[in-house]
Amino acid sequence: MKRAGAAALAVVAVVAVLLRASPRPTALYYRRRFDRNGQRRSLVAAGYVPDDVTTVRDVSYRPGDRDALLDVHRPAGDRAVGPTIVWVHGGAWLSGHKDHIANFLRVLAAGGCTVVGVGYSIAPEARYPTPVRQLLDALGYLTAHADELGLDPSRLILAGDSAGAQIAAQVAGMVTNPGYADEMQMSPTVEPAQLVGTVLFCGAFDLSLIRALRGRTRWFVDSILWAFTGTSHYLDDPRFAGLSVAGHVTADFPPTFLSCGADDPMMAHQYVMADALETAGVRHETFVAPGAGHEYQFDLQTPAAQEAMAKVHTFVATLSPTRAA
Repeated sequence: MKRAGAAALAVVAVVAVLLRASPRPTALYYRRRFDRNGQRRSLVAAGYVPDDVTTVRDVSYRPGDRDALLDVHRPAGDRAVGPTIVWVHGGAWLSGHKDHIANFLRVLAAGGCTVVGVGYSIAPEARYPTPVRQLLDALGYLTAHADELGLDPSRLILAGDSAGAQIAAQVAGMVTNPGYADEMQMSPTVEPAQLVGTVLFCGAFDLSLIRALRGRTRWFVDSILWAFTGTSHYLDDPRFAGLSVAGHVTADFPPTFLSCGADDPMMAHQYVMADALETAGVRHETFVAPGAGHEYQFDLQTPAAQEAMAKVHTFVATLSPTRAA
């Protein structure tokens, strides 16, 4: 018994050392867990996909990059193409896949718009700012190949959920704020006038909020961002100040739809982002889903998710190339 107890303690000690030495074991554990959730949500959403939506899958938008693939979903037949929603999937920057949200995006497209699901590289295999560069390249590709893809590049709406909302918001900020783009050493691939709106669900917009976290939650967040940035000291590293999008919002940021579940830990981020938009004078709409948690919008069998979908369709219908109110 003593030997078994000693062996168990030795295993625990080795695991503890590994967890302190690298974020990879934790990242891969949560990747498996989050991906299972994504696959479950995909199955739920499948029951709500109408027959009159078509999809072009796995279009390569960045030659030589096997992760840089996108899907284009649109209403079939002669219905208007409408605006183009470019959606970045979530997954804490270390999991998720465009395929997990494809059915949800098809339902969104059924509302009368073209919806593009963008794939990108995840941590720890790829680190920040790789997804940002990939999304910029995806926007450039969509603009250059708009005719063959059958989409309108003059009405682009950047959208995303969770980590994808952070990536989408960061790119929107760089497209509309040249100083921010210069600071991040990025070159926008679309003009500000092309970006008519953003739709952001359950996103992380102010990393300074992490300093108030304690215990297991803080360990979880630190592990994720260590994998994404490559350093456990990301909060004090000036290279990652740009991750906090709320601090770079200007009056030119596009009209924005923000949503979060009332029970989602990311609600604090939504409050900060909404305040930043309000201060900058940016038109925005917020929807807090009562009793809902993180990524509630994908569970289309719930009234909250159905209401969110309807609100997004209504919001998108207000957007035009001139950003009319």
